[in-house]
Formats: sequence, structure tokens, C-alpha cells
Amino acid sequence: MNFFCFFVKYNYYSFKNKNSMIRIVRFNFLGLWNSEYPLVVSRIIDMVAVHKPKELYLGNSFDRLAAFRPQLDKIEVQEKFDKDSVALSELDQQRDTLFNVIHAVAKAFARTPIAEISKHASSIMTILKKHGNDIASANYTAETERINDLIADMKAQPEVLKSLESLSLLPLFEQMGKFNTEFDKLFMQRNQRQAETERVDVRAIRIECDKVITLLWNAIEFCCNEYGEEKYLPLIKEINNFNSYYKQQLAARSARRKAKKDLSAEEPIELI
Repeated sequence: MNFFCFFVKYNYYSFKNKNSMIRIVRFNFLGLWNSEYPLVVSRIIDMVAVHKPKELYLGNSFDRLAAFRPQLDKIEVQEKFDKDSVALSELDQQRDTLFNVIHAVAKAFARTPIAEISKHASSIMTILKKHGNDIASANYTAETERINDLIADMKAQPEVLKSLESLSLLPLFEQMGKFNTEFDKLFMQRNQRQAETERVDVRAIRIECDKVITLLWNAIEFCCNEYGEEKYLPLIKEINNFNSYYKQQLAARSARRKAKKDLSAEEPIELI
């Protein structure tokens, strides 16, 4: 059946049997985050595949949607890359903050008239100055290397570690090292993922994929009413349960957004 005949016949049934047709529950895919979109569409592809779409005369409609799988995979990888970039920025800010606090506290204590305190502070300031007081303003790679060098130098000098402990700066020093290690590991992972991943136009892919999903829903409704409900109802029931869940979740998210609640810390909608 060519597309034009399908379109005419589908709209004929829509007009004639508007109240009696079996309907697919629909929701607006625009409400899905980019991280959620490929997972949801892939789940739909898997769901329909189980019901042998060719035997339901849905082969062409299904194949058009299944053809998006490679692009959905690219979106998923790209979203992980973008998340890594956000996480790197947060780790960088955390290690910057700790370095600046250690530097500021040591600098302030170095000016105190209490000899024992100023002695410890001066010991710390000497090694910080050696490695550069501007570490926190260096680029990602340079800062990582310079903090590693600073940590190695401090660990090699027991008197400096003793000074850090005396001024209660040792926990901050150790945490800075942990953040730096986490940053270095994630930075390498992100760069490797970036080298292996082709950047894609997520918006363009989603627009085209949404159109194909709509055509699949239309085809299922048409075939159900054209060839009999019995063999289509299991598929439609599964789709409607899935779509109803996301319709409800997205409506709740929209309500929170209208209430001006912060959605940035929210977890993605759990896939069912």
C-alpha cells in the first residue's frame, strides 16, 4: 500500500469512525530531555519489534523508525560527553576553591605575631610560591599537572605536612588531591569519547524521528481498525501503558516548571 492510499484511507476512517477507533495514547516528545529521548525511542523500537510488525502490516513504518537507532546511539554518547563537561567544570571549581582557601589561610596566618603559627604558615607559603600562586587560574591540563607536582613536593617534605596539620589545612590539602585525581581521570575519558564520537544535530534528528513515530502510531491505529482489533490490542495496550506513564511524568515536570521550581538537579524520568 503506498503512502498516499494509506493517508487517504486513514483520514477516511478517522472521519467515519472517529468515536469508535482504537486510539494510541500520545504525548509530546518535546518534553523529553536529550538524555531521555534516545532511551525512550529505543524502548519503543524494542517494544514494537517483539510483536512482529511485518505480520501486522507495520513493516515499513517500523523499519523507518528502527533506522534511527544509530543516530539515537550517537545522541546518547554525545549527551554523556556533555555531562562529562559539566562534571569537569564542577570538579575544577572545587579544586580551585580548596587551593585558594589553603593559600588565603596560610597567607593570613603568616602575618600573625604568634611565632609558632607564622612559622608553619610561612613553610606552606614558601612551597605554594614555588609552584605558583596562580595555579587555580591555569588551564585544565596545566592546573592538573601543577597540583600533582605540588602534592608530590609537599608529601616529600614531612615538615610541610606537619605545618598543614598544625593549621588544620591537611584535610583540605588531601581533598584537593582527590578532586584533582577525579578530574584527571574524567578529563581523559571525555577526551577519548570526544575523539571517537561524531557530533550530531540532536534537534534535527529529534524533529525527523518524531514525525516517523507519529506515522507509526497512525499506521497502528489504521491497521487495527482495518484488519481487526484482536491481533493489534496486545501491542496497543503495551504502547498505551508506556505512553500514559510518560504523559503523566512529563505533565508533572511541566507543572513544576510552571511553578518555577529548579529542575536542574532532577533525575531523568525512570525508564519502564
